[in-house]
Amino acid sequence: NGDTEAFAEIYSEIYTKLYYLAYHSLANGREAVNAVKAAAREAYSEIRNCRSREEFNGCILKKLCEQIILYFREYRKTPPVYETDPPYIKAQMRKLTDAERLSVSMWALFGLNAGEISRFSGLSETVVENKLRSAKQKLEPNL
Repeated sequence: NGDTEAFAEIYSEIYTKLYYLAYHSLANGREAVNAVKAAAREAYSEIRNCRSREEFNGCILKKLCEQIILYFREYRKTPPVYETDPPYIKAQMRKLTDAERLSVSMWALFGLNAGEISRFSGLSETVVENKLRSAKQKLEPNL
C-alpha cells in the first residue's frame, strides 16, 4: 500500500543484483547508480499493484531494463564514457554488444531463461537466445 518501510525492505534484498546488472550492462558506475535510482523511483510509484515479492522484483527489473535501454539509445548518439582500468569482468563485458551485455547479465545474476529475459527487456526471445549464445562464445575463452 505504498509503505516506504516495506518497499525499503524488499528493495534491499535485490539492490545489489540490480546494481550489478546495471553496472555490467552500462559504461560506468555513475550511469549504473542513476539507472537503479530511476528504476526504484518508478517501481515505488507502481508498488501498489504488486501482490508479492516476485511481482515487485519483476516490476523493478522491468523498470531497470527500461532505464538501461535508454542509455543504450544515448550511446548510439554519443559514444559512452567508459571507466578507466575496470575490473576484469567489466573489461570482458565491453567485448559484447549492448543487447549481449544486458542478456548475459540478467542470465548470470538472476538465473533467468531467454523467455524471462525477453519479458523484462522487451527483446524477442529469439534475439535473447542468439545474444546469449554469441555472448557466451565471446566470453568463454577468457573466463
